[in-house]
Amino acid sequence: MKNPPTSPTRSHTHVSIPITSATKVTARAGWMALIVGLGIATSEQASAIGAGDADASINAFNSAFLVNSGGQTYYKVGLNNSSPAYFWEQALNIQGMQDAYERTGSTAHRTQVNNLCNTFLQQNPPPWTWNGWNDDLGWASIALVRGYQMTGNTNLLTQARYGFDLAWNRGWDTQYNGGGIWEHQPDYPGTEPDRKEALSNNSLGKAACMIYQSTGDTWYRDRATEIYNWVWHRIYNATTGQVYTGVFPDGTVNTGAAVYNQGTFVDFANLMYQITGNINYYNDAKRSIDYVRYNMTTNGIITNTAGWLNTWADEFARGLGHFARDNRQWATYHSWMVQNADAIWNNRRRDLNLTDNGWNRLTPNDPAMTANKAVSAVAWLQFTPASMPNNIGGIHTIVSRQNSIAIDNGGTTANGAGVIQWAQNNSQNQRWLFTQNQDTSWNIVNLTSWKALDAPGGSTANGLQMVQWTPLRNTNQRWWVDQQSDGSYRIWNQGTSKSLDNSSNATNGYKLIQWDWNGGNQQRWNLQ
Repeated sequence: MKNPPTSPTRSHTHVSIPITSATKVTARAGWMALIVGLGIATSEQASAIGAGDADASINAFNSAFLVNSGGQTYYKVGLNNSSPAYFWEQALNIQGMQDAYERTGSTAHRTQVNNLCNTFLQQNPPPWTWNGWNDDLGWASIALVRGYQMTGNTNLLTQARYGFDLAWNRGWDTQYNGGGIWEHQPDYPGTEPDRKEALSNNSLGKAACMIYQSTGDTWYRDRATEIYNWVWHRIYNATTGQVYTGVFPDGTVNTGAAVYNQGTFVDFANLMYQITGNINYYNDAKRSIDYVRYNMTTNGIITNTAGWLNTWADEFARGLGHFARDNRQWATYHSWMVQNADAIWNNRRRDLNLTDNGWNRLTPNDPAMTANKAVSAVAWLQFTPASMPNNIGGIHTIVSRQNSIAIDNGGTTANGAGVIQWAQNNSQNQRWLFTQNQDTSWNIVNLTSWKALDAPGGSTANGLQMVQWTPLRNTNQRWWVDQQSDGSYRIWNQGTSKSLDNSSNATNGYKLIQWDWNGGNQQRWNLQ
C-alpha cells in the first residue's frame, strides 16, 4: 500500500498513479485483461449481513490464503502464489486476523495471531535497515505491538519498539517541512521523489501510541504527539477532515485523498484521544470519518476497482470500527457500516466467500487474487455488528450507586497493582474501555495503564482486591455486565462468579473487592 509520488486526487479509491516497485503494486493492464477474459457472473441474491458472516469471512480468508507448514504460519501472496506475502503486505494481512481476535476473544484466534507474528519475525528478522520505506516499518510495528497487546508475547513488543525507533531515528527530519517522517529514505535506491506522506507519519504515529499504551514510556507518547501535530498542520484539512497524501521538500502539497490515509489518521486520532482525553482528537477523527462518508463513496459504498491497488479500506474499517465502538457512536454510523457490509457480502465470490476492493460490483473469479485485495472486506466485517450494539461498550467511568465513588487504577502501569476507589475527577485513571467477546462477556481495560480489570488467579475468595493485568481475555478478566431495574449494573466475573463490591466504603484509595451477589447498592454501578 503505497502512495504514488504525484496524484491529482491521490487515493486508494480515486485517481492514483501507482508506485513503480514490483513488490508494491499489481499491474493494471494485467488485471484488466483478466477481467475481460473471465467476465462477471450473474448476481445472486443474498440477505442482509448476519451474525455469522464475520466468522465466515475470516474463515474463508484463512482457508484461501493461510499456510501452516514446517512450523511456520503465514499468509501467501495469492490464490496461485504460495510464497509468503511481502513484508508490509504480510503485516496488513496479519492485522486482518487481529481484527477477528478483537471481535471474538477466541483462544484459537489468539494462538493464530501469536504464530503469525512469530513467523513474520522469522521470515523478516531484524535488522530492517535494508527496507528504506518508513511506512513499511510502521505497518510491521503496528502488527507486532497489536500482537503483544493480544498475546502478552514480550518479544513482539521489543521488535515493535525496534521498528518504530529505526524509522524515527532515520526518518524524522526538520530540515524540510518543519518536521515529518520521510515516506522512504532520501538515499534509498529507486526513482521515487522524496516526500513526507500520511502513510509513514500516521502509521508510525499509531505505532507510537500503542507502544506507549503497552509500556507507559512517555517518550513514545511525546513522539506520537509530535507526529500528530506535524500531520495536523501540514497535511490535514481541519475544515473538511481530508487527509492529504503528503508534502514534497519544496513545500508543495499533494492534496489527493485516499480511504486508507483517512482511516489510519482516524485510528491515530482516536488513540490520541484515549491516551490524553483531549476532545480535539475526537473531533478530528469524526471529521475525517465524515469526509469519507460524504465525499469518497459511490452511493454510500466505499469501493475501488483499480487493478494496481492492493489493500484499500482495511485501515478505514479499523479506524471507524474503533471510533464507533469506543465512543458509542453506533447510532451515527452503524447503518452506513451495515450498508457497506451488505455490499461486501452480496458481491463476494460465492466459490470462496472472498470480496476484493470493488465492493459495489461482483468480485471477479480471478485465479490470481491476492490476499491483500481481500483483507479490507474481512476487516470491515469484523468491525460491523449485525445488530445495533447496546450502550455498555465504549469508554466509561464506573461509579458506585451507593456513594458515587469511582473505580480507579491508582495511576500506575504495574501488573498486579491493586485497583482502588477514588472520588470522581474525570482523570484517565478512572476511564475504562469496555469491549465485548464473542461469548457476550466484557473486557474492562484502563486508559492510563492499558491493563485489564482482573480477579487475581481466578480466586473465588470474598473480599479479594481486584488488580490490573496485561489484557489476555482469560476468564478471570471477563465480566458479565447486567443492567438492573434501577438502571445500574451488576458487574461480575466470569471465572469467579463474584460481583464487584465497594465494601460500603467511600474512603479515597480503599480497595475494590469481589463478593457474593446480594443486590445491595455497594454492588451496583453506574456507567458514565
